[in-house]
Amino acid sequence: MNLPAKLYPIIDSFDRYRYFLIDGGRGGGKSQAIARWILYLGDKRELRVVCGREIQKNITESVYTIMVDLIRQYKLPYQIFATKIVHIHNCTEINFRGFREQGAFNIQGMEGIDITWIDEAQAITKQTLDVLIPTIRKDKAKIFFTMNRHVVDDPVFDKFATRDDCLHIHLNYTDNPFCTHALNKEADECRKVSIDDFNHIWLGSPLDKSEDSVYTYSELQTAKINKYPLREGYGLRLAGFDIARYGDDKCACIIIQQMGALRWEEVFSDQWGQKDLNYTTGRILSINNEQKVNRSIIDEDGIGSGPLDTLQKGRGLDNIIGFRNPSIGYQDNKDYANNRTVNAYKLKKLLMNNHICLNTDSLIKELSTMRYTFDHQQRKILISKDIMRNKFQVKSPNQADALIMAVSLIDDEKARQDVQYMRRPAVSKEESLFGIAGVR
Repeated sequence: MNLPAKLYPIIDSFDRYRYFLIDGGRGGGKSQAIARWILYLGDKRELRVVCGREIQKNITESVYTIMVDLIRQYKLPYQIFATKIVHIHNCTEINFRGFREQGAFNIQGMEGIDITWIDEAQAITKQTLDVLIPTIRKDKAKIFFTMNRHVVDDPVFDKFATRDDCLHIHLNYTDNPFCTHALNKEADECRKVSIDDFNHIWLGSPLDKSEDSVYTYSELQTAKINKYPLREGYGLRLAGFDIARYGDDKCACIIIQQMGALRWEEVFSDQWGQKDLNYTTGRILSINNEQKVNRSIIDEDGIGSGPLDTLQKGRGLDNIIGFRNPSIGYQDNKDYANNRTVNAYKLKKLLMNNHICLNTDSLIKELSTMRYTFDHQQRKILISKDIMRNKFQVKSPNQADALIMAVSLIDDEKARQDVQYMRRPAVSKEESLFGIAGVR
């Protein structure tokens, strides 16, 4: 088999696990090992095997070539076809497919599969996993994932790494005695040029952020420990409300509290699936009262305008305002294209300066999914919720948007505080008396 010793458990403990997650850097021998193990098993018993990835434009993008080379090198009893491999004696069949073809799921026939091998699993989306995994129904079916992690919250790693029915092994080129001299030299050269690239490419460390992420993993993790005691004279509370418009979306509220002159902390989070506007309006009012919120802001671009009108005009609450997301003219802002993006980067500044503490894991996870692109004037603009949902299969960041809206209130509140505590020029008692008497 010629496997690195670190991978022996995939053989020794094969019957104990349903899932096998092998991650790590280049040169670890992950793909070679799984290909050899599957060809060995397929020689011993009749199996139905699918080797797949998220998108496969042609057979050359699969592990087909690795298996064909092994069959020819060791003269294994398999017959090689253009799109599949079949054992000559026991009819084991190995097929290769992309699980998403032209936007549709390609999972027909997966119910009877014995072994599924998903290579380049860092590219598999949560939506694909949610459809694929329940389709593999055999009690003794085995599912292998091989991957070089991309970012910290890769869906496969996030879902399986800590499950008790998953064997997780991290493997690098340093663990592989069969790694070639050429690959060892490439790793050394990469280490000299960029330690970050070396850690990601050769040691399998996830990137701190993808190239279009708004917030980095380290910023968000640091925000969890940015605790700051409440200083006397502070305690202002600002709330953001994101109102759901679609079937699976939820309404969300995030409240931040001022802990000091520059410090803020997320002190309350809430979500609800009820779409009835009367219910939502009552929920907003209840949260404001119970949490002693000083100012609130509601997303009014969609159906949030209904609760906002009721609370502002019907109840006369002037401490509740609306958040709009209009495009911004280039002459007004040369860096950001709309209001949502402006305030997303105000939040980023708070994170970079360690001026905000975040306590809710689901909120942090949503922030990690937020992406940006550039408009036709080369200004940053957040990728819209619709595109994130439909193209990237990422659920709507309701809590993240509620936090961004709450952050949008900070500048106005800071301006009020600056005026309130601004030192006024001293006036003599005599000048005051003349003033009262109307004498210049």
